[in-house]
Amino acid sequence: MIKIDFLVPGFSKCGTTTLCALLAQHPGIYIPELKEPWYFSSDDFPAKQADYIQHFSPALPGQLLGEGSVNYSGYQKEDISIARIRANNPDCRFIFIARNPLRRIESSYREMHHSGVKFGLNAPYGLADNLQMFPQMIKDSLFFERISKYLQAFGRDSVQVIFLEDLKANPQLELEKCFRHLGVDSRFRAQRALRLNEGSSKYYDTRILRYIRSKPWSGFKLARLNPEQQDRLLIPLGLRRAFNKPIAWDARSLAMVREQVAPDARRFLEAFGKPADFWEI
Repeated sequence: MIKIDFLVPGFSKCGTTTLCALLAQHPGIYIPELKEPWYFSSDDFPAKQADYIQHFSPALPGQLLGEGSVNYSGYQKEDISIARIRANNPDCRFIFIARNPLRRIESSYREMHHSGVKFGLNAPYGLADNLQMFPQMIKDSLFFERISKYLQAFGRDSVQVIFLEDLKANPQLELEKCFRHLGVDSRFRAQRALRLNEGSSKYYDTRILRYIRSKPWSGFKLARLNPEQQDRLLIPLGLRRAFNKPIAWDARSLAMVREQVAPDARRFLEAFGKPADFWEI
């Protein structure tokens, strides 16, 4: 089994794509072009070993090997992922990046709509209805609960936590923390990367498009096209539209977050050196 030196397993929708792009600029680090191979969480884990090893074949001698599959910290796959990582790479190091849970949930909401065509989902338009239909939107926002399993399995010294808000404000300082944690030259200055996987790049299906998809005379034709082909066809027609307005929080969705997420957020902030009001929830 290939030795993986570090993972960026979470948290999802918190800037892991941008963070991995910045880390990969370091000459002592190699992250595959496929940032999220989802190897340790895969249902066909043994069969994917050869492909996983191949992802790292371009690495230079002496480079640290890492990847950023956020599925490893998702509540549905974290237990099996941790067990496999520990069995194959017990000395692995981890970097987690967190953000305001409200913003994470908004980003998850946009992603549910954007990728609905890929997974056959019709996400509800109402935020509270989404939170009920997709429990991972809240469960994966429980950062303290999620990271506690990694702390228990690998120890506190193996884990570095940074915050997206800090990465935006002072990227070099946060990268230095990550580089020191990984044991590479912390003086390296990465070129400031574009913010990747932005919410403004996400689209949702209009009600008309959902109606077209549901009909046998038209739905099967759309299903023949992959998501990229559908976007090229449907966005100019106004049937797939960009999220250009803030996500609307109603009383029910706010109550759900305050009850279920806020206590966990306070514990997480306290554990990793932030004031209780760092995130306003």
